[in-house]
Amino acid sequence: MQPELVEKKRLRFLQGGGEMGRLIRTFNWAGSPIGEPEQWPQSFRTTLSIILNSRFPMFLFWGTGHTCFYNDAYRPSLGNKGKHPAALGKTGAEVWPEIWSFIHPLITQVLETGDASWHENQLLPIYRNGQMEDVYWTFSYSPVNDESGNPAGVFVTCFETTHNIHSLNKLKDSEQRFRNLVKQATVGVIVLAGPDMVVELANDKCCE
Repeated sequence: MQPELVEKKRLRFLQGGGEMGRLIRTFNWAGSPIGEPEQWPQSFRTTLSIILNSRFPMFLFWGTGHTCFYNDAYRPSLGNKGKHPAALGKTGAEVWPEIWSFIHPLITQVLETGDASWHENQLLPIYRNGQMEDVYWTFSYSPVNDESGNPAGVFVTCFETTHNIHSLNKLKDSEQRFRNLVKQATVGVIVLAGPDMVVELANDKCCE
């Protein structure tokens, strides 16, 4: 059999996957803690295939060193001049030094208990676009069992909520400015809300 056909068959589980699929197929795994692809357990292969062919942002920590993998949908969250593509194949501690003190205990908990975790609108500042940025995430950490039935990796499904949080904060700021204007007005002002016209806000002049 021709060498290129052997290679194609060997990496069949990595077919597709866009940019990240290509990077994983061409990565030099020989010197990595997890070894070359033909040594990877079937559970790992299956999980990685699902991640690469999903359009939902996904990340994977695999093995004792928490080797990092992610798909094209996750790629935009890494920004420009940041962790991509250097994050591929590195340990979690190398990729996420700025938040490792937060996420490492989560990874350890999932691996030790086998229970998934869920976090909503969690602030995790990361380095991207050439600087540290405040980034909000909603994410779940789930165990990936190996052939012996023991957790060997942590499967991360996530999406960034930074834009939503900023929009909500702007709305809150706008509402607070409006309330301040009402309170400071030199004439009586009252705000009625709802079909029953319930008093929502009234300043001191109005109360007088």
